[in-house]
Amino acid sequence: MKALMRRIGRLSRSLYARIVLVYLTSLLLLSVATAWIAISQFNQLGRELQQRLEIDLAENLAEVMQPALHQGADSAAARDMARHIVSINPSLSLYVLDERGRVIADYAEPACGLGRRVDTRALETLLGDEPMLPVLAMSPCGQQPGVFSVARIRHGEQGGSGDFPGFLYADLDNAGHASMFAMLRTSSILRTLVVAGLMALLVSGVFGLVWFALLTRRFSRLTAAVQRFADGDFGQRIAAPRDDELGRLARAFNDMAGTIEAQLQALRETDRQRRELVANLSHDFRTPLTSLRGYAEQLLAMVTVEEEGRRRMLTAILDNADRLTRLAQQLSTLALLDAYDKPLLREPFSLAELAHDIVGKFQHQAREAGILLTMDCDPSLPRVDADLGLIDRVLSNLIDNALRATPAGKWVRIETDVRPEGVRLAVIDSGVGIAAEELPLVTQRFYRTRASLARGEGSGLGLSIVREICERHGAAWKIVSSPGEGTEVSVTLPRA
Repeated sequence: MKALMRRIGRLSRSLYARIVLVYLTSLLLLSVATAWIAISQFNQLGRELQQRLEIDLAENLAEVMQPALHQGADSAAARDMARHIVSINPSLSLYVLDERGRVIADYAEPACGLGRRVDTRALETLLGDEPMLPVLAMSPCGQQPGVFSVARIRHGEQGGSGDFPGFLYADLDNAGHASMFAMLRTSSILRTLVVAGLMALLVSGVFGLVWFALLTRRFSRLTAAVQRFADGDFGQRIAAPRDDELGRLARAFNDMAGTIEAQLQALRETDRQRRELVANLSHDFRTPLTSLRGYAEQLLAMVTVEEEGRRRMLTAILDNADRLTRLAQQLSTLALLDAYDKPLLREPFSLAELAHDIVGKFQHQAREAGILLTMDCDPSLPRVDADLGLIDRVLSNLIDNALRATPAGKWVRIETDVRPEGVRLAVIDSGVGIAAEELPLVTQRFYRTRASLARGEGSGLGLSIVREICERHGAAWKIVSSPGEGTEVSVTLPRA
């Protein structure tokens, strides 16, 4: 369920979802606007048809009512005639207007338009030669403009005296709306139009969804290729890009990927040559250093007690030869670690035996420095699975660092124990310790702490080698240190 929700969440944030949202919203708004325009124009068409069909109605009624109108627009004869006409067409409303458009006779029951005015410009427009229909005017009893029919008449005053111009005004809006609503409810043509409109909306929506899915699929393929390239698959390319914007983007990506891959190949070759150079130099250093150390030891053996100055110089030569030898060994180890394509030589071995051997190698150095080097290691510890040569280098570096960071009269202890995740080995000293701000930096290559710089010792490679060997093995390791109290470095190796 959570995976489904995450997938839905990713889909809702995708480009496809945004395009679909904009498209469907626009389609819905366009449909509503089109429906509103269609209904309003259909209504206008109904009014136009109503007015066009009955445009001569007022003229015909005027011929019938003219004798009664001569007796007066509001005479009994005129009212009887109008009542008879309205009884035939109850939806019709008749008015007599004077020449200024004022209602002087209202034949409706009850009368509601006496004294009101109708815009004579609308009347003159409809009476023109070719009026543009529909022509709308505000009905004397209406609340909004509607269609009408009008004719010129001559009417007299009450009692039959006088002959005045005016208009016979027939309000058609009530009849038109009634027929309009009936047509909206019962017209098969309208139903067909509604169904066709809904089908067009559905087809447009489905077509748009499919089209956008096809369009964004190319984006998705391009995005997936870029993501795989970012994850390290530098041979990733877009196949057969088209000649459009996305195709040009795909070709640009292919060109960029080719350039980056070529540069990476050049960097790998340069790095390989560098590693070979470091390995060769570290190997070539060992023979002259061994020879130099041998000659220095022979000379030192020949120095008499009286030649103390010469003894100090030869001792300094031996010390520096030792430092160079250690540096050559560390560079050789770095060259080995940098060769990531070279697999680890894993094998099961006893960590207790290895620790015992290494402590034995450093006992002489510890005694000369006045440091107590001890080991608390159970010989029955489970065997571990690791590269024996690299773990030997880890323990040697840790013990050598601990001895150099511990002043005379202090101690260095090696402890081992069994934990659920593996066998843990810790090198603990009571030396100068490491400042908190330097702890994140001590595993960087060639970084030397302030205490190491003050002693003029170290190459800045010991702990960086330990870190890289542990990372190659997937082993957990940890440094805990307090200035003036000492340092503890622990490594946990998997059981065999």
